[in-house]
Amino acid sequence: MTTVDFITDLFCCIDDKLTQTNTNQKHTQAKLYPSEGVTLALLFALKGVGTCVLSVDSKQL
Repeated sequence: MTTVDFITDLFCCIDDKLTQTNTNQKHTQAKLYPSEGVTLALLFALKGVGTCVLSVDSKQL
């Protein structure tokens, strides 16, 4: 799976879930939809960028 495919698949999953719960509505002053922001936040966390790092223990998988 390429990086572009991974990001696209991740976005689609997040977008579908937020649309189902009716929480993916863009504010009039917003530049991004909530699903776009959540996707970016997860990508940053998975890569380990920023102040919050997502740590996954292989025993939990």
